[in-house]
Amino acid sequence: MDWSIWTFCYAEGRLPLDFVRGTPIASNHGHIAVPMIVSLLQATDGKRILIDTGFSGGVSMTGPGFKDFVRTDELLRRHGIAPNEIDTLVLTHLHFDHAGNIDGFPNAHIFVQRYEYESWKQVITEFGGDGVGKDKWPFSSLDVENFKSLDAAIAAGRVTLLDGDYQLHEGVTCRIAKDTHSFGIQWLEVATSGGRYALAGDVCYTYFNVERMWPPGYMQGNAWNILREMKRIKEVAGDDLARLLPGHDIEIFTRYRTGSPHGTRIAELHLSPGHTSLLG
Repeated sequence: MDWSIWTFCYAEGRLPLDFVRGTPIASNHGHIAVPMIVSLLQATDGKRILIDTGFSGGVSMTGPGFKDFVRTDELLRRHGIAPNEIDTLVLTHLHFDHAGNIDGFPNAHIFVQRYEYESWKQVITEFGGDGVGKDKWPFSSLDVENFKSLDAAIAAGRVTLLDGDYQLHEGVTCRIAKDTHSFGIQWLEVATSGGRYALAGDVCYTYFNVERMWPPGYMQGNAWNILREMKRIKEVAGDDLARLLPGHDIEIFTRYRTGSPHGTRIAELHLSPGHTSLLG
């Protein structure tokens, strides 16, 4: 089994550099463009896995809006991929920019870590009495409305709550990174004919985080846990990080083959023999 891997930029934000690279090492260094991404895996047998769903209309915690926003179901449709034909969806975690727009993929079976789901439900109950807006730290990365869609999917039997590392399919393994960026965030290890790839998500925002072993400035877990998990990610991605996909690094679109055939940037991490490139 081999897997092609594509990553799409569905919107672009702008954040202080130390938000993503870490403080104080990147403090007072201005702002940087930050891509919002989702990824698509396609197996040699045609199986497709979507990783995260983006948002339907996200509002940034820092105030400035996002540019070049395309809803992820529309983005896939532009590339000839019908959203209702996506049957497997992995939510790395439940922050607003990763777990919105679930309704855009009505037939997908969703995989998310139980610890992630139950911890955020507890936060909503424990701290939501005074409001759940992004002006309050517990909800600064959350869109509570997304839980209506997720809970409806659970009620419909479309959700599997994972309890740790889990082999999703041959060559694709979910790796829990407990109490790092979020409660039960997970990243994916994908075995291809070109080596093992670490789709690290927000466990490490940028290549810089792993290169310097420096936690980002914004997280909701434990910095020591992040460092330990980045070591595990590096073992997969290689010392040169040639097979690393970080969560929010604009360098993704310079380190991999990139194109914009339908007005949105795509990075092609690995193209399996026999598959057609999406770069045009």
